Amino acid sequence: MKKRTGLIVGILVTTLSVLTMSSFAFGVLLGQFNDRKALSCNEVPGTPQAFEGNRHLAYQNAPHDPYKTTPPTSGPHSPRVVIPGIYRAPIPPELQVHILEHGHVLLQYAASTSPADIDRLERLGRKHPRDVIVAPYPELSTGIALTAWQRLEKLDAVDNDRIESFVTKVAGRYNHQWRNGATDCVTP
Repeated sequence: MKKRTGLIVGILVTTLSVLTMSSFAFGVLLGQFNDRKALSCNEVPGTPQAFEGNRHLAYQNAPHDPYKTTPPTSGPHSPRVVIPGIYRAPIPPELQVHILEHGHVLLQYAASTSPADIDRLERLGRKHPRDVIVAPYPELSTGIALTAWQRLEKLDAVDNDRIESFVTKVAGRYNHQWRNGATDCVTP
């Protein structure tokens, strides 16, 4: 009886694992081969930023050259990554860059941001649960910073339309490489 129960459990676990991995692979393929054409550079919100590299650091808090933008938009980054969502604590810059490398968008706010505006940002983040990370950013003296890979837009206050435009037009343009004809839009 124990052998039969073990066999049944083993078959169920294997079947569920195969189904889970198959659905994950199918989702990756759908995302990889979508036919969404990239916007032209003048249609992409925010300001293009120079490429600062994409190397993984050997370990968390490993030394590296300082980032050239605040918040960072590319460069050396943590080998770890966090998932999209709402964070009430600041995300270290090295983790931010890894988030961006995966095609996500960060909506970060200064310490002086009102609770009502934080709530508005969090609601916007929840509208895009696969694409957006919302978190405080102590190095930001005022306002809101929207970042994506090599893209930055700073706002004095929450502007739902501009944030929504940034998220929908910029998320996914880069995911370990430029996708669907997108480029960094940096002119030499």
